[in-house]
Order: sequence, then structure tokens, then C-alpha cells
Amino acid sequence: MTIDRDQLLRIFDQLGQKLTAPATICLIGSTPGIILGQPGRQSQDIDVWRPSSRYDETQFRRACQELGLLYDPRSELDPDAIYIQIVRPGLVKLPDDFRVEILGEYGALKVAMPEAALLSATKLVRGDPRDVEDVAWWIKERALNLAEIRAAVNVLPDSSQREIAAENMVLVELVTASERTCK
Repeated sequence: MTIDRDQLLRIFDQLGQKLTAPATICLIGSTPGIILGQPGRQSQDIDVWRPSSRYDETQFRRACQELGLLYDPRSELDPDAIYIQIVRPGLVKLPDDFRVEILGEYGALKVAMPEAALLSATKLVRGDPRDVEDVAWWIKERALNLAEIRAAVNVLPDSSQREIAAENMVLVELVTASERTCK
């Protein structure tokens, strides 16, 4: 099962009502685009960057379970499951300190994301076709220029990720150039 914008807003509303203490989650991956209305974008999971999130682990896990959401699953998943994936530094690496943008407040739950340029830089590390489309969407959505994304790539803490993301900038340049010529 995939999550669209309406489902995502319902999930956040319900989580915010279940939590009794203030909580902040910092979203990465595709969820920020979904919540901001990226057309046609869906996901099966909600990626939460743990180092920039603040919540009581027990309370947040219980709230997820009460809503039928898997919390940080570590085994094989049911294809119909919706889950919250807690992402810690490892394969994904973000700078220790970065600015966040508040996407919304839902009862006791505050939802944030890294700035769009940094989020775009992280997508370029993987660089699959959907990630490149996401970056092109962020460029249009936030009027980002390629220099802002390059600057964000340069603050990624892992040198190999910086190198991969910098190489994948060519894909974004091609997509954005193609879109300009089609207009």
C-alpha cells in the first residue's frame, strides 16, 4: 500500500492527537514532497531522520502501533503495510547541524524537513530516476538554482556521497534543460 498526501495528513493528525507530549519529527526521502503536494508522488514509508527529531521513543512507538503503523521495522514487510522508518546515520549521512523547515503542526506533533537544497542533495546520492525527478520538482517548487544544490552537496559529511551527488548533478541539469526546451 502506498501513502498519498491525504493519507499522510490523516496519519499526522492522528499521531498528533495520540501524543501527550510535544514531539518533532524531521522527514527525509519522498515524504516532504508528498506533504507539499508533489503530483503523483507516493511512498510506502515515512522516513524520519532521528538525529534532528525530538520525541519520547516509547510514546511515539505506541502511538504508531495504535494507528496500525509499523514502527521502524527490521524484518520482511507486508506489501500492504505502512510504516515509519527511523533513519540514523549510516548509509544516509546528513550534516550534524542543518536548518529545518516546519511543514506543519498537528496537535502535539510538529513535522519538519531539511531545507529543499539539502534534501535534493541527499536524493542525488542515490540518483535513481525517481530521485532525479524529485530534485527537478524541488527546483520548480522552491525556485532553487543548481548553485544552491551544489552548495548543499558540498556540506554532505561523507566524501564519497559528495562525489556521487556531484556526478548526478549532470542528470538534473539534463532534466531541467529538457523541461526548459519543451516549454
